[in-house]
Amino acid sequence: MKIQFAVTSTFKPSPAVQRWLMPDFSFCLWLALLLVLLAEPSRTSLVATDGDACMHWRVGEDMLRSGRIVRTDTYSHTMAGAPVITKEWLTEIFFAAAGRLGGLFGLGVAGALVIATTFWLLHRRLLRDGNDLLVATLVTLLAAWAGVIHWLARPHVFTFLIVVLWNDELRRFETHGHAGRLAAALAVLMLFWVNLHGAFLAGFIILGAYWLGAVVEFVRPPATVPRETSQRRIVVLTLVGLLALAVSLINPNGWHLHLHNLQFMRSSYLTSLLFEHRPINFHSPSALGFVVWLGAVAAALAVRQRPRLPASAVILVTGWTCLALYAVRNIPLMALVTAPIVAPAFSACVRRGWQDLSRRLGAVNAASNGWPVVAMAAMIAIVCVPRPTAMPPNRWPVNAVKFIQQHPEQFGGNMLNQHVWGGYLMHALPDHKVYVDGRTDFYGEAFIRDFLDMAELRPGWREKLDASRVNWTLLSTDTPLTQALALLPGWRRIYSDALVTIFRRDS
Repeated sequence: MKIQFAVTSTFKPSPAVQRWLMPDFSFCLWLALLLVLLAEPSRTSLVATDGDACMHWRVGEDMLRSGRIVRTDTYSHTMAGAPVITKEWLTEIFFAAAGRLGGLFGLGVAGALVIATTFWLLHRRLLRDGNDLLVATLVTLLAAWAGVIHWLARPHVFTFLIVVLWNDELRRFETHGHAGRLAAALAVLMLFWVNLHGAFLAGFIILGAYWLGAVVEFVRPPATVPRETSQRRIVVLTLVGLLALAVSLINPNGWHLHLHNLQFMRSSYLTSLLFEHRPINFHSPSALGFVVWLGAVAAALAVRQRPRLPASAVILVTGWTCLALYAVRNIPLMALVTAPIVAPAFSACVRRGWQDLSRRLGAVNAASNGWPVVAMAAMIAIVCVPRPTAMPPNRWPVNAVKFIQQHPEQFGGNMLNQHVWGGYLMHALPDHKVYVDGRTDFYGEAFIRDFLDMAELRPGWREKLDASRVNWTLLSTDTPLTQALALLPGWRRIYSDALVTIFRRDS
């Protein structure tokens, strides 16, 4: 006798379970950006493009250890004891905590999380505005490509995040007119912004564009906006701007922070020395994303039909395009601010041609909310997968630092170091104070001029070198001063490789 058992599986997850297992497009985009940023060469680029990541790590670590905000300089022997404008203390503590947990990789994770979250927020905002899903995704990716030139594990990544939130609140107010929400939101955002990064002044530029747009529409009212509405917007934006300005004074330096930032921006000499403050080189491969974004903005304005763009949008596009062409650091902000203006034009085109596809994709995305799956995948990628990260020895004096650590008896007295290596040396050689580092605004124009006069053998370099009371130098091998020291009596070469040469003064 045969006994047969027929087993059939009819298990099918319920819609509620499916909703929590299937991530929506915004979370998938967040995870994709995070994984790309944590893979090579992105993760090394985040922390090793300049020395400021290590500098902020060192400053934040000192604040964590002491429990006090840094008020005076303790990192250089040239400006020891000078008062410091503490403009990024909250971010430095954040990066120091990440560095304690994961070293340089921890710094990269911290920067990657903020960047990925910025574009997750942008994508969700574009969808909330009613844009097509594919268009919102494409616009977000193009905006990310445009801004990748300034993706670094440094405090300015928090400005990216806050700009998206700040601009979104102003757009909400322009659409719905909720003054109370706007005042509360911008006050809270400014309180964090002014203590996270010095570019909080960008918030007033964005707010000023909306204020000027309201003025234009009050003078020449469009058919869709009554003059009374524009008048109310002017009053509300003026009061909210004054509130944000008052809140911006809640920082360790008060109004001195604002003055410091303005004085630095007025120095064309100092800003010209920094890559991020220079105009972009359109012949560079890294400029391609920005060129494509400019094309996307121009195409969106060309194909856009009614309703007419509000005056604030025209001012934002024009003003931030000029700022992006003026300095590299403004390119990511320009892309984030103009993305909500670009997306609607392309969404209208897509829905005219692929309306059914657009509707189906939107329905699938609305039924998905699998953020726990994304969070678990991100946790596995961060914690479980080995991702060693180190400063590249072909760009940073890694081997020279090892030599100094192995022969401490040879390195007493003051050091003269390469400017761009100062931040790295602050962290790698905590027992040796640097001559100069990436805090160009702190050292000032006169000091930087004297330093470059020495390094590049300009008239008076010998007198300035003697006056500096330097005992040993850690400079690039091809620096003119390094080559001159080889011929100068009283100096002896004690280390040299293809990147770094160290000279020591005899007694």
